[in-house]
Amino acid sequence: MNSSRFLHALLLFALAFTVAASRGAAQHVTDEWVEQMAAPLIEHRVVDGISIGYIEGDRYGIVHLGSATRSGKNADNLTLYELGSITKVFTSLLLADAVVQGKIDLNAAAEAENAAGIRLPARDGAPIKWIDLSTHRAGLPKLPANLAPADPKNPYRDYTPAQAAEFVNNFALPRAPGEAMEYSNFGASLLGYLLAQQAGKSYQELLNERITGPLKMTDVAVELSDAQAKRLATPHDRVGSPTPAWTRTDFIGSGGIHANMRDMLRFAKAQLEPPAGPLGEAIELAWKQQRDADKSGPAMGLGWMIAGDGQTRWHNGGTGGTRTAIFINRELKAAAIVLCNTAVANEADQLATLIIQQAAGHDIQPPAAGEDAAAAVDEADEKAREKKGGKAPAIDAKLRRRLVGRYQLRPDFIFDVNDEDGRLMVGITNQATQEVFPDSPTRWSYRGIEATLEFKLPKSGVARSLVLHQNGAKQVARRISK
Repeated sequence: MNSSRFLHALLLFALAFTVAASRGAAQHVTDEWVEQMAAPLIEHRVVDGISIGYIEGDRYGIVHLGSATRSGKNADNLTLYELGSITKVFTSLLLADAVVQGKIDLNAAAEAENAAGIRLPARDGAPIKWIDLSTHRAGLPKLPANLAPADPKNPYRDYTPAQAAEFVNNFALPRAPGEAMEYSNFGASLLGYLLAQQAGKSYQELLNERITGPLKMTDVAVELSDAQAKRLATPHDRVGSPTPAWTRTDFIGSGGIHANMRDMLRFAKAQLEPPAGPLGEAIELAWKQQRDADKSGPAMGLGWMIAGDGQTRWHNGGTGGTRTAIFINRELKAAAIVLCNTAVANEADQLATLIIQQAAGHDIQPPAAGEDAAAAVDEADEKAREKKGGKAPAIDAKLRRRLVGRYQLRPDFIFDVNDEDGRLMVGITNQATQEVFPDSPTRWSYRGIEATLEFKLPKSGVARSLVLHQNGAKQVARRISK
């Protein structure tokens, strides 16, 4: 397996995300705990600003850290963020709503009269169905080949439904619709456009009428008013430099919504306790598992990814300057929402995951002060080894046992580390277990793969986390088992 395939697997493979449903009456998630978990992201300048919302039973909380604007203003409950791909959950809920109203058959061909003249292709007589667009099984690519942005920092600004028609009307599907999952921003945008066209409304009008209006989410918008624009959290690229917010034409469905934390908590509450009436029925339909997990991707509802526990529904999102995540577990009566105004890698997902685990009673401990000092120790070890001729250090059994455990990077990726007859073996679901080799007591590398695992060891006890170093990126996986 080469490094690019390894990284691809890191992002896409699904596996078990187990949460214990046995919870006492005690509150596990608190504002103080959330702040302790998120504070290192600000202190180490990983993100510029972050808003975290949670629900646990009949309790909820919101924590804001860092700066929301260039002037240094802190975020508040009304600060707007780009949701990125969380928009897909709303688009699929619009689909579920149309099904409940009897306007669409979920398993019928996705056809609607539309101004752009979009006609979806078929393969061997099998058409793309509405459900295929919602579950990323239409056979469409992630992005259309004719997307050539004039401004790479605002890539969707000029892409129109007419251009989408030009591409998709002549696209040959690589396989039959429904056969395999291939995550497609393009397919979700087509879904949103066709739903709006069928309803004879703009996407924003349909969203307000069918979802945000009934749920009293009064500040959700695609195109921002002047007043809303002043409350938009300034987007930042991965290195922390301000970058433009993304804008779109009326091709919205994959990522064009803006929202604040107050409204997103209302949305999460509605998923936990659907209201009576058609919208509640639509929420239940979208929540229901529609596709099983397979080697191509995770189980899915309509728009929702389903974690390996079968209970947690989740989605994340990102633009050129934001990262977002929403995780909801009905069995635990818990939800976690993270809105961040910096285009980091997996930090939003990881924080939301930890909140759900804490709600499950896993007693996740905040990072210890100075825990990052292990990196300096590793560097010293590496330099010392280089001076000795680059020989691998001898690692005793006691140290290997401190590394053994399960480490979760995302809800869809877990490292399973075991000591097998003196060899440190790392398993990843749906992939072969591979041996890693010591560069130092805390840094272990794959052979034939440009990837290194760095274990974060305290002075005593087991490793609390590991860091995957690959392609210049660092991604933290936290221990989830003793």
